[in-house]
Amino acid sequence: MTTAIRTQSGRAVKMNSRAGAVLPDIDVYRDRLWTDAEKLIGRLDRHEITPDDYIAEVRALHRAVDPCVELREWIGRALAEKKDQVLNQKTTPEKAWTMQLLYLEPNEVHPPHCHHNLISTQVVLHGRVYVREWDRVARLGTDRILLRTRTDRWFGPGDRMETTEISCNAHWFCADDSPAVILNFYILGFQEWTFDPPGTKGRRMLDPTCGVQADGLIIARELPLTEGYERFGDRRIVDVPLPRYEGRAAISP
Repeated sequence: MTTAIRTQSGRAVKMNSRAGAVLPDIDVYRDRLWTDAEKLIGRLDRHEITPDDYIAEVRALHRAVDPCVELREWIGRALAEKKDQVLNQKTTPEKAWTMQLLYLEPNEVHPPHCHHNLISTQVVLHGRVYVREWDRVARLGTDRILLRTRTDRWFGPGDRMETTEISCNAHWFCADDSPAVILNFYILGFQEWTFDPPGTKGRRMLDPTCGVQADGLIIARELPLTEGYERFGDRRIVDVPLPRYEGRAAISP
């Protein structure tokens, strides 16, 4: 679901989120990147492999079938049409899966956010993307969580983000001043243990600038979807320093 929203600076930006919507089934790509992944989803669903095993198997698949090469035609379409390309998509009452190419406009930002019961692999296929990733460590309250920084750097073609319920579950990424294309392959509802109770809203925006503990863990505040885009929808990641410990774990209101 793509709508426009105005940031605090007054700029209109694209808000790209399914926001709980039930999306139509799509099945237009049937080569190995999907057919082999579909088998892995089945094995995970039957509890034959763990979420970590699944991520490792998808990584091995992408070594065997390079997404940058395999999806060259779809990359070209995304760049020519300047929009996402959905290759496979299915939603059931309990679960969902999607394989798509995300088209990022020059300087487009996906503000900091975390997920509920999602396993995903995102691979940069074209352009450069700045990425910050965090593990979720613990919940401090109804809208406060602790994060451990895992990634804070530029990604190029072939670099990947891998998300499970804890590992790199929170992320923030944006394109540089040229377009970028990212393979976004995710499945929802396949993890038995979750960080928050069942029924939790799937995607929550974050403010990772609230504070920091002496051990370096980030204190982040969860935000409503709209507020997350208003605060961070047009802010370059490299221009937003993360809080550092200076003798006390100060938390902004």
